[in-house]
Amino acid sequence: MKNFWKGFIIGIGKIIPGVSGAMLAIAMGVYDKAIDYIINFRNKKKESIKYLFPLGMGIILSIIFFSRIISFSLNKYYVTTMLFFVGLIIGGIPSLIKRVKKENYWYTVITFVFFFLVAVTNINNTYICKSGIMDYVMFFISGVMEAIGTVVPGVSGTALLMIMGTYNLIISAIGNLNNIKILIPFIMGLGIGLILIIKIINYLLKKNEEKVYASVLGILLSSIVLLIMQSFKYRVSLGSLGLGFIFLIMGIFIANMLGEKK
Repeated sequence: MKNFWKGFIIGIGKIIPGVSGAMLAIAMGVYDKAIDYIINFRNKKKESIKYLFPLGMGIILSIIFFSRIISFSLNKYYVTTMLFFVGLIIGGIPSLIKRVKKENYWYTVITFVFFFLVAVTNINNTYICKSGIMDYVMFFISGVMEAIGTVVPGVSGTALLMIMGTYNLIISAIGNLNNIKILIPFIMGLGIGLILIIKIINYLLKKNEEKVYASVLGILLSSIVLLIMQSFKYRVSLGSLGLGFIFLIMGIFIANMLGEKK
């Protein structure tokens, strides 16, 4: 039952841009065990199911339950909500910097520049469905992006979706369970992405942990810049800005509290 509630908390983090579900999993002590059970599922079927099933159910139910709340907040209090998300990302940086050696900062810079240039073309746009094959491709890729955020510590899959412009569409589809054309390719991309990325991350963390986290830091820093740009794409009142600043500080504080402590 404890794993169910841990999964429930991780699920909340999964749908909030800026919060890394993987970092929450690390903070609660389930990340390494979950990766191990997934990688060695064939050899540890009973133990894997016993450990992963309640964890997975908690994550799924949490995502369904909270999706509508997050969608409502973005629609009604956009700037305040977005700055809260930015605060959550900023608050997660210190624990990640501790994992990066100075000689690997080049990976951070390269990843930052690459991710920023790729994402900046879509930062002010919300993806518009065209009722064609491109929709399926876009939501499949979105599923893969969410898989990256699920597995890679420090990376928020939902922040990546927001940068791609598909976040609002996906969060609405999940909250209402009413759009199969979005949900099916997204779930397929998520499933396939998880299988591949878990194996890749498991290998990379064993071989080049410092370089992996240096690259993750670059993505995180890029996400902050891109989400701030997106937060102010509309005119903002002084009141909203002040309230948003308060929530930004709250986000930093919460992320620091939930971050991995060493």
